[in-house]
Amino acid sequence: MTDPTSTPGAGSAVGPDDVRAATRSVVVTGSGKGIGRAIAARLTADGWVVVGLERTPGSGTVEEGICAAVVLADSRDREAHREAARVARTLAPLAGWVNNAGITQTTPLHAMGDPGRAEAIERTARDVVEINGLGYLWGAAAAVEAFTDQVSGGSIVNVGSIHGRSSFVDHAAYELTKGGIDALARSVAVTYGRYGIRANTVAPGGVRTPHLDAQIANAADPAAEERGLAEGPPLGRIAESSEIAAVVAFLLSDESSYVSGQSIAADGAWTASFGTLPHDAELDARYGLG
Repeated sequence: MTDPTSTPGAGSAVGPDDVRAATRSVVVTGSGKGIGRAIAARLTADGWVVVGLERTPGSGTVEEGICAAVVLADSRDREAHREAARVARTLAPLAGWVNNAGITQTTPLHAMGDPGRAEAIERTARDVVEINGLGYLWGAAAAVEAFTDQVSGGSIVNVGSIHGRSSFVDHAAYELTKGGIDALARSVAVTYGRYGIRANTVAPGGVRTPHLDAQIANAADPAAEERGLAEGPPLGRIAESSEIAAVVAFLLSDESSYVSGQSIAADGAWTASFGTLPHDAELDARYGLG
């Protein structure tokens, strides 16, 4: 377990007077990079006071004004989430929570009995379940605890994956957690809806992040890897992190006040498609597509 260390204020675009006058705060886990960083930046631009939960120091999110404060801790540590909620509430009443911190690893079940691979696969599976599963559970619990202590409503958004509804080879542990994330949102929505607390999941497909760029670069055929990710969704491209952040921002906002208990795919229609899609040559020519 990692003891949470709070680093509020310094270098932030949000000054002490502005923070005290703010009306709402939100916690974003995994705010240091990738989708989480894009979410934190979007929410700050929308007027939220953002507190990040980050495992690795040096992200620069406070110095760049992306977060008003950061708690440095591992998201699998329950107390880290409670500390993030505490810090957020010192800045403004907590009104939102984004569970985003997660890892993607393969766990081939057929190799779990292989003496040469079993130990490493089991360790990976435990990491995936603890970070993607328990980390989200602890985050939801910290948010609900804060909302009910304030006697207020609030919105929780989980960043899930299309792996929660569709499968790819050797992703058993990952898909176990992503399906569970969808269920967690439903559970919170049903149990606490009476008190104005909403919960939803955003399920992205391929998203342009440092992690995905590394996955592509390390593939046996990087060009084929990138092409497969771009051609999988009918929209024909990899998403940008800002596009996922926009959906999260909507689900946290009052504009989505009657949306709860849902898993919303932001995947370019990937999970809506069936097999390899034929192209209309005449339309392709009209749109200048090769």
